[in-house]
Amino acid sequence: MLNDRPGMKSMMKVSIRKIIIFLLVLSSLVPDIGIKVSTLGFNWTFYRTAVFVCILLYLQGPKNTGRVVIRSSYRSWRMFLAVWLIYGISLMILSPYRNLHNGFVELLAVFNGAVCMYLLVSSVRKETDLEEIAGIIFYVCIVLTVFGIFEILTGFHLPTSYFNSADAAHVTGRTKCATGIFYNENDFSSFLTCFAPIVLYSKKRRILSAFCFIGIIYINHMNDANICILAMIVGAVFYFVFIRQYGRRNQHVVRCIIALGVAIAAVMIWKNIDYLSNNNTLLYVIRTQQLNAENAHGSLYIRLVMYIDSVRAAMDTRFLGIGPASFTNYFTAHPSASKLVDPHNMYFEVLVEYGLVIMVDFAGCLFRLIIVFRKKILRAYDKNIHRKLTVGCEMIVLYCIVCIAPSSFIGYAWQWVVITFGILLVGLPEKELSERTSHIKIWVNKTGKYIVQDNPKI
Repeated sequence: MLNDRPGMKSMMKVSIRKIIIFLLVLSSLVPDIGIKVSTLGFNWTFYRTAVFVCILLYLQGPKNTGRVVIRSSYRSWRMFLAVWLIYGISLMILSPYRNLHNGFVELLAVFNGAVCMYLLVSSVRKETDLEEIAGIIFYVCIVLTVFGIFEILTGFHLPTSYFNSADAAHVTGRTKCATGIFYNENDFSSFLTCFAPIVLYSKKRRILSAFCFIGIIYINHMNDANICILAMIVGAVFYFVFIRQYGRRNQHVVRCIIALGVAIAAVMIWKNIDYLSNNNTLLYVIRTQQLNAENAHGSLYIRLVMYIDSVRAAMDTRFLGIGPASFTNYFTAHPSASKLVDPHNMYFEVLVEYGLVIMVDFAGCLFRLIIVFRKKILRAYDKNIHRKLTVGCEMIVLYCIVCIAPSSFIGYAWQWVVITFGILLVGLPEKELSERTSHIKIWVNKTGKYIVQDNPKI
């Protein structure tokens, strides 16, 4: 009977890994389910509770459960997040614009992100684990896409939505939009757009994948989420210019021709935008925003003014930062000409609150991850590997763009799933991602040794 103990330990180890993966990914994507328990003013949302539970599971599980497989991409993120947290705590103590409660909540969001990254990197062992993560992301996107379309058609919104208010339509002048589980339409569109490439991760569920992708485009259109629409266009251009495989001999020539064609098309569209905007909604919006900005009004103009004032705020602190969640306090004391008190740009949010070094390091970690992705994609020998790595790369590319759409971004939990999913995809050996090994049959014989044999029946 004692001989069964190792098997039981193995089952417990696997089950704990699976629970950690499921809880962390699901709670990051759906952080608030409407049930909150407050402790001394601190709200225990589903996400925060799940992170705490996963930490306990990780500490109480078998010793081998938490053994981290160190990946080069993870090293840089681990060091960066540690510096971010330590520096943020220092600024929160020293900054005259500090808000201790909001600053603590913002740093907690970064800390929870670092914990999620560590636990997921610790728990994921093989490609089947990534398949489970991709499946959770996919089905959450499907459910939210269906609900978003339902919102647009019926006008129903959850209590967490800004449009749940009776006077929201009067204030915004809009009636048909979708916010999902988020506060406003920009937050929801950013989420869906960033995860849109997940529909390509598996060849299965093609009908659902097509519905999800078309639904995301429709929701972005109805939400007037032009930054998200442009992000999807940029993501497509990036794919054809930089990561699509065209053959080893002429690939550079083909890439240059495509890039040149895109540049010429962009110039021609811009020169004829007055005419073309009459027949295209996106171009009409771009042209309208341009004219509004030239006349010193409109959302684009307000954003540009906020960005300029953000740079001035960063210069006032010699690019050292004003502290976590201090952006609103600073621009309440020093009003911006835009009359905004939110950054409306992740990069400027990090720049103003945490300084130039943290912002450059953050952008550098994202850029290096994309570079590693591209190198692995271009030398991928298997179409399935190429497809899956492309999904991860495109999600990072889209994330780099859509993070400028919402009014504030640092506190979002789902962004850490995007980054960690990319780190895990890049870090797994290619043989784990390839489906060519499906013809190999592996089992354990009575002596405990692994037997590997071709299975011609498959």
